[in-house]
Amino acid sequence: MIGRNSRYLRWGLFGCIALAMVLYFAGRSGPSLQPWHTEELTAEFTAEKADVIRTFDDYRQLEDKLFAQLEEQVYPHIETGPAYALVRYSAGSAADPQRRSPNWNRSFELSADSPAGGVLLLHGMSDSPYSLRALGAALNQHNYWVIGLRLPGHGTAPSGLLHVKWEDMAVAVQLAMKHLSSKVGQKPIHIMGYSTGGPLALNFTLDALEGKVSLLPGGLVLISPAVGLHPAARLAGFMDWLSVVPGLARLAWLSITPEFDPYKYNSFATNAGTQVDRLTRSVSRRIADRGQSGPIRSFPPTLVFKSAIDATVAADAVITSFLKYLGPDGHELVLFDINRFAAKATLLIDDPGLLSDRLM
Repeated sequence: MIGRNSRYLRWGLFGCIALAMVLYFAGRSGPSLQPWHTEELTAEFTAEKADVIRTFDDYRQLEDKLFAQLEEQVYPHIETGPAYALVRYSAGSAADPQRRSPNWNRSFELSADSPAGGVLLLHGMSDSPYSLRALGAALNQHNYWVIGLRLPGHGTAPSGLLHVKWEDMAVAVQLAMKHLSSKVGQKPIHIMGYSTGGPLALNFTLDALEGKVSLLPGGLVLISPAVGLHPAARLAGFMDWLSVVPGLARLAWLSITPEFDPYKYNSFATNAGTQVDRLTRSVSRRIADRGQSGPIRSFPPTLVFKSAIDATVAADAVITSFLKYLGPDGHELVLFDINRFAAKATLLIDDPGLLSDRLM
């Protein structure tokens, strides 16, 4: 027994040393960090500022200061000219969102005369309001008052993802919903959430059911909602913790890639993964707790669009961690599977058809 324990101890020590070496070299190799990875923009909204930033108008005024700070702290460090034509933070480049009007990285509001209702659009992690702008415009044409909310940490520089917390985003959602309520009165207000915007919509709805906020959404539309992630996502927190060690700053990033997309970060911070994991687990736990005594009633009608082969979000989590707990109150799931007439099942390593079969 002593010999066996000694063997386990040696293998455990070897594993720790190997992991330390991997992390050390990972933290010191790869692309160099750029100003958009390192500059901290202090004008960003946080939950701690909610005692001063009390309305959506306050939020947008702070947003003006934030984008001015971006222009002062990041753009001057980036060269210009033909060699930088596709660099997002090179002033005047083809990828510079500031040369476009409107700049879809900012929160936007589409008003309506005698609105039929309100809609709040919540984008995904590392995205911007740009990703849902077309949906917003279509809904506005049908006389809905629409807000496309820029979530804290987004739309500026990837460094915004280093310190943001999901609680900051949740408070921003509250400000936007309160503003919509002031514009549409007693008309229903719906929330459309993409990816991380999905659990943020669920978090607000749970707060309403628990009496923490006064407004219950009229309905939810969730597009590839991040209701469940791979367990490996929890390792992001460990990497983020190690990134404070001198020389290991790159561990704060799951990916460091060129920034050429005007409306989405290409680089992805480990803290962003940590926050999605924290949010997802919080929402899943609250839903499971409410569903212990039976189907959850009075939950707003929810329409979910989901792919069976989603590479980021667990395909079956939307059922096992959410929909199965709801009562029969008009909820629907639209599941996208592969074309089985075009693909041979014998060539599939991980066949998503199993989930479709279980649902049917």
